[in-house]
Amino acid sequence: MQKRRVKTVMIASAALLASLAILLGYVEYLIPVVPPVAGIKLGLGNIAVLATLVLLRSDRMAVFIMLTKVTLCSLLFSGVGGLAYSIAGGIGSLAVMMILRRMNSLSAAGISSAGGAAHMAAQVAVAAFVTSSPEVLMLLPLLTAVGTVTGFLNGMIVNLASKSLKQYLTAAGFPTEE
Repeated sequence: MQKRRVKTVMIASAALLASLAILLGYVEYLIPVVPPVAGIKLGLGNIAVLATLVLLRSDRMAVFIMLTKVTLCSLLFSGVGGLAYSIAGGIGSLAVMMILRRMNSLSAAGISSAGGAAHMAAQVAVAAFVTSSPEVLMLLPLLTAVGTVTGFLNGMIVNLASKSLKQYLTAAGFPTEE
């Protein structure tokens, strides 16, 4: 009986976190940012993915949330053309963050900074491939720096919220290990 309850809580939590990621993606879409280079965004939806990795320590749930967020946000807000960039960035970012989280040596801000840089590097690689233009790689230093900064800011949000969220999760009996 307890196992069924835990599974139900995990499924409901994954759905809520995926919804939060999509909502944050929509909020980001509404913010009128005019970047000097295409592809620069705040990455607000990644807050839900990062919180899942750091607080719930669930790689499987984080993959589900990332894929749901990337797919639906791309289709809703940027069109099918942006999907390849978003998936590449999401996979690259999540892979780096999962590795760093397992090392237990960085805060959410540190993990997210590296994830932001990886996200941008993967997107630049896709852009170079799609456009058959290696000149796009010249944007890599700027974009990885931006990804690092936005990742750090998103990680700080998770760091600030983590104490309250951990208390809530513990009180709710939420399993925080995979």
